[in-house]
Amino acid sequence: MFWLSCQTYDINIDNPVDAIANAEMEVYPPALTMHPLTQTVSIGDSVTIGAYIVDHDTTLAGVHTHVTYDAELLQLDTILPGVLFTNDGVNTPLFTYTAVFGQIDIFVWYLGAEGALSYVTETGHIAEIYFTARSTGETTVEYDSTQCELVTPLDESISIRGFRPAEVIIQ
Repeated sequence: MFWLSCQTYDINIDNPVDAIANAEMEVYPPALTMHPLTQTVSIGDSVTIGAYIVDHDTTLAGVHTHVTYDAELLQLDTILPGVLFTNDGVNTPLFTYTAVFGQIDIFVWYLGAEGALSYVTETGHIAEIYFTARSTGETTVEYDSTQCELVTPLDESISIRGFRPAEVIIQ
């Protein structure tokens, strides 16, 4: 006799730009997401969180994200631009940010050449945020939905339907 047995595995894949996985978490596009969803670190470790936009359904010329976190637990190190706006090799976006204790405002937008509109149509990486873990505890790094904005090349606002935060556990 020959016996076969199967075991079903529940695979938890954390893809920040997967619209189907985000929908399962009730995050519908266009959405602003963070990656990784959860991470556990020790005091003094580096914490990296990526900011992403998922499935905007029109041309996108600018993004403003307002991110909040517990500054008692995480210390901001630096913020670098993602590849969504910088990867076309033709247009250079304006990338800037301001940081005040526990709050970060990230601005990325095309200024546009005279007589031309610059934009992206893809889903992608807006910025990479680097922190250092300061103290034990748990914090959520999240978008403030009341202060985030997506705009078209004609400065029309795009409604954001979903937000996915990141959780950091410091041991």
